Amino acid sequence: MLDEMINLQNSIIPACAVVTPDTPLLQALMAMNEANKKQCLLSESPHLAENSAVYSQSPGCVLVMENEALVGILTERDTVKLAVKGQNLSQTTVKQIMTKPVITLNREEFTDVFVAYNMMRRFQIRHLPILNQQKKVLGLVTLSSLRQVLNHHHFLRFRQVSEVMTRQVMTVYPFTPVREVAQILAQYNISCIVVVVEQEGMLYPVGIVTERDILQLQALELNLQHLTAEAVMSSPLFSIKSTEPLSLAQQILQKHKIRRLAVVGEQGELQGIITESNLVQVLDPLELYGILEILERKVVQLEECRIILLTKQDLELAKALKNNEFKLYYQPQVDLKTGEIVGAEALIRWISPDKGNISPIEFIPIAENTGLIVPLGQWVLKTACTQAVDWKLAGLPPLQIAVNISAQQLEHEDFVADIIDILAQTGLDPKQLKLELTESVLVRNINLTLEKFKQLQELGIEIAIDDFGTGYASLSYIQNFLFDILKIDRCFIKDITQNHKNSAIVSAIIRLSRQLNFKVIAEGVETQLERDFLAHQGCDLIQGYLISPPLPFEQFCEFYSNRK
Repeated sequence: MLDEMINLQNSIIPACAVVTPDTPLLQALMAMNEANKKQCLLSESPHLAENSAVYSQSPGCVLVMENEALVGILTERDTVKLAVKGQNLSQTTVKQIMTKPVITLNREEFTDVFVAYNMMRRFQIRHLPILNQQKKVLGLVTLSSLRQVLNHHHFLRFRQVSEVMTRQVMTVYPFTPVREVAQILAQYNISCIVVVVEQEGMLYPVGIVTERDILQLQALELNLQHLTAEAVMSSPLFSIKSTEPLSLAQQILQKHKIRRLAVVGEQGELQGIITESNLVQVLDPLELYGILEILERKVVQLEECRIILLTKQDLELAKALKNNEFKLYYQPQVDLKTGEIVGAEALIRWISPDKGNISPIEFIPIAENTGLIVPLGQWVLKTACTQAVDWKLAGLPPLQIAVNISAQQLEHEDFVADIIDILAQTGLDPKQLKLELTESVLVRNINLTLEKFKQLQELGIEIAIDDFGTGYASLSYIQNFLFDILKIDRCFIKDITQNHKNSAIVSAIIRLSRQLNFKVIAEGVETQLERDFLAHQGCDLIQGYLISPPLPFEQFCEFYSNRK
């Protein structure tokens, strides 16, 4: 059952500061502040962190005891009300401001997390003292400690931030006095305010002021009227996009030991805020009591099936590579000015004796997930270079061969050395080899990519960016990477003569490439109208079914000879 997966004891924060009703408020605030600091130091201890998640939790309150009995509680939210009133902290005692009576829970009644959660939600409290049979305080349960022990990652990953985030957020500008910030916190009974700057009618978060910040200022006896939000805010403010899964929000909160994240849009503008309360409220006891257990078991089952399937498919791929079941097909690339075939793109095919022809769409992702993409890619490189030399021996001119490279291949430490060895073994002129990389491959490790580009181009090998325009920040790639060829994706070529947007995009890419001395290849050309349009715009090369589908080695030689 769900209870068996959770150690309830780990949700109880044992270290709580204690004061008496007659304690001066200033002394109580200092005790609360010191308790928070102590808890943070405990959380950084590797020994304690391994033993209990609760050591990373700060209680955010002090308990008020009299004659060993719990008579009240003073929280960080109470301190905000003090800041607004401007009371003399040294002349005010705890009993004048503490919350009483205190809602508590007996340890024997604390049978599952939802008992505590329901009580906190029903009474709208954030601190729930846990008592033993003798009515002595064992510790506190908070929303933070519940979130830590529940570890509902598998459930949260099916939900998005946008589903639970708070959209109505109170904001202030950096120059707002802290006293005014405290008034807003108290008036709306909220735990934080986002500090923003305004640009072109949009608000951008730059920091956050919380109840705890107000507590620390009061404990230091600082004049809140003379301080601004900018001086006391926590910055930089951690943020997340509304489309991200809730599991990511929880990971960020746990990693940085914080309680709130700003929710931002694509341009960094403020859209809302997500707190640990939002995360805990996702856990509806009535449905989650059974659903969480089912989901966790299902996730484990699916992961086990995935591992078994990947292992089986990995073995099948490895066996296919060993048994020479893979074959290269070549799609001709034609010079638009001369109409001559000047090269070809090597495309892998799996001819399985049991399953027939298997599409690369099916087996390439498996190869990438299992790591087999590196030896498979080496086979493609060596075979393509070998057959390019064989074309020349068969009487064809020195054609340039284009080979697709995966991210794992590029990141392999011997990638450049392997290419040099293959060129030496096959005798292929490096100028006849062209490597095609997609935009997503480039950003995996920019510095490493730049260094390897330089080494390859010094050998005379050309670099082409495949599927240009389909990734992110394409123009930044042009600015930062040295390459030779842009390959326009087929999605922009289709219906280019009827689709005004496609024609405008392709024309712009060709003009830009001409100014930057890049060659342009258009792939997926299927009609004469598309070819004529590209020729008129000044495109250098084309490939597609208008010229020929991908062909096996022998048929490619025959196709070239007949075309001549």
